[in-house]
Order: sequence, then C-alpha cells, then structure tokens
Amino acid sequence: MNTLSVGIVGLGQFGTHFVELFQKHPRVRRVALCDLDAGKRTEAARRFGVAETYDSLDAICASNLDALAIITQPWLHAPQAIQALRAGKHAYTAVPIISPKSGSGDEILDWCDRLITCCRATGQFYMMGETTYFRPETVMCRKRAADFGQFVFAESEYLHDTWLPACNLINVQMARTGWSEPEVLAAGGDIPMHYPTHSTSAPISIMGAHCVTVSAFGYALPSDLYFRKDSVTGNVFSHEVAMFRMSNGAIAQVTESRRNGHIGHEGVVRIIGTESSYEQDTTDEYAGRWITTTQATRVDPRSYRDPLPEALSSDLGGHGGSHAYLVDEFVSACTDARMPKINAWEAARYVAAGVTAHQSVMRDGELLQVPDWGDAPS
Repeated sequence: MNTLSVGIVGLGQFGTHFVELFQKHPRVRRVALCDLDAGKRTEAARRFGVAETYDSLDAICASNLDALAIITQPWLHAPQAIQALRAGKHAYTAVPIISPKSGSGDEILDWCDRLITCCRATGQFYMMGETTYFRPETVMCRKRAADFGQFVFAESEYLHDTWLPACNLINVQMARTGWSEPEVLAAGGDIPMHYPTHSTSAPISIMGAHCVTVSAFGYALPSDLYFRKDSVTGNVFSHEVAMFRMSNGAIAQVTESRRNGHIGHEGVVRIIGTESSYEQDTTDEYAGRWITTTQATRVDPRSYRDPLPEALSSDLGGHGGSHAYLVDEFVSACTDARMPKINAWEAARYVAAGVTAHQSVMRDGELLQVPDWGDAPS
C-alpha cells in the first residue's frame, strides 16, 4: 500500500487537532470526517475543506476507507477500535485503550485481551496515540540507551492538578459528557492509575522492558469533595505512586497525581544507569541534563528528533511536539505494512501496569504480578 485513506472519528476539541496533520501527510490520499453531532461535522468539514463525511461509526466502517483514527471519549476507544478492525480497517485511538465509566480495572484488562485477540484474528494494525513516546526527551533516552550502561532506575510522572488553569479537568469532563459542573462534581474523580500511559510509557519504551511486579500506595486528601468513596468509581485517592520491578531487573517509579501544586508535567523525570544518567527539567519540556560521574551537561533533547515529511515539520502539534510524529508513525506503519511502534501489545503493557498499581493501592501496597500478553508479532 503506497498511500492511505483515513477517516477521523470524533471531531471535538482534541480530534480536530489531527485533521490537518493527516491532510498534509504525503502518503495520505483521502481524508473523511465522522461525528454523531451534525453541527461539529458540518463545521469541521467547512473548516478543513473535507467533502466526505459520515454520521456514525457504523456508516464509516461500511466505507472503503483503509484506516480510522478514533479520537472519541476514553470509555469508547477499545470497542470502537475493535469494530473498525473487524470491518477490515487499521485503527488508531487516543489514549488509553479504554477508561470505563465504572472504574473497573478488570474491565480494562478484559478489553486489552479482546483488542489483542482481535488484532491477531484480523491481521489489521492497532496503534494507541501515546504522546510521551514521541516527546523529545523520551526519544533521546531511547536513542542513547547504550550510553546509560545497565539501566538501574527510571522515574516518570503525570502531574495534572484537577483544577489546573491551563487544562481544568472538570471542564474536560464537562465537554466529554455534556454534564454540568455540579453533575461532574457529584460523579467524582476517576482513578489516576487508570489513565497511566503518559507516565508508564516512558520507562517501558526507553528500557525496552515491561513491568513484572508492583507495589503502590495512594494519598487521599482529607475531606476531598471530588475523590470520594460515594463517587461513581468509589476512589478516594487523588495521588498514586507505584514501584515496579522491570523485566530487565531495573526499578521504575511512576506517579499519577491529580492534586498537586505544580504547573503540570508528564513523562520522564530521571533515568539512572551504571554509566550515565539523565534528569529532565519538569518545568521546561525542552531542557534536561546528561550526567556522568564527572560532569553534568545541559541538553536540548529536540536535536534527537527523527526527520518528518516536510509538510509536517513546520507545525508538530501539542504534547511536546508529538502529534505530528503520532500521525506519521500510524500512516507509515500502515503503508509500509509493519507493526506500529505503539501497537496493541505495547499499549496493553502501559495500561496493565496502571491497573495493577491501583489494585496494589487498594491492598495497602501488596506486591502484585502485572499481567502481560508478550511481545507483538514480528
């Protein structure tokens, strides 16, 4: 397949960020749009000059498009991806694989299993759009993996205060559900470790190792009005910290926090090896220090980015300039007939680590085995 036809499903605040990136990609010959909301569909079609539109997932799955980029609500990702795969289309979704409204970790793991089973059965490709994977500091650490010597320790985090002015999560939930602010507050907060991929993807992808065991603890803010026992998920923890034993023998610490006095950070904090280490400036996404036993050198990890098609290189998009790379990876994998880097097996490792971490939190730090589906087929 030399070129790709792509349908973008979900034309909300996030989904519309990706339309032009797909349109500009030199290997994309055709772009279609899909949303249940006629107003959003009409406005996006006008804004981006797209004539081909669909009013439902069923309708776009019945088309002859090659692939679907599904950027809908997180509780819909896995079932919608599976529907697309069964319709003979490659599927991309936003993160995570799924975050069910029920807050059930067992449900998440079950959907991971279903997704992998479907990929095996159909032979179609699935890719999860994890932004941290293509953040420049993550790319740099992967490229310089040999310089670390043996990996000893990795630390990553996703610090996003619920009322962060730059991205208020109450407003996000209102946009996702159509609920009023009082309704969102009454439903309560989600489980931080059930949205773990911005943090778990860093140590897993950098070290090329998966999580084997975990012990984790949570912090509950006294008298919290959002993370409450009587909420939909029953979760009282706004801050969860996990320690993982990795398959290569290293240790990884992952923090998921929704109550913090911080401007926000996602991804790498530090990587420690036997020969050298790296520390990220958590207030400047393009600054860090490469450290050895004799010196610390300031580095700009953007110099380690891979080249992109020229049409995409002038505007990389958000999340540390990762959006253009996500689009390029999905399009390139489909047209080159190769497994995407963030495939179903890799994505399940990011998600299962968080699910098991929360299970450990609920058991007061009990050491638990992290389920794993193995490596993706070569």
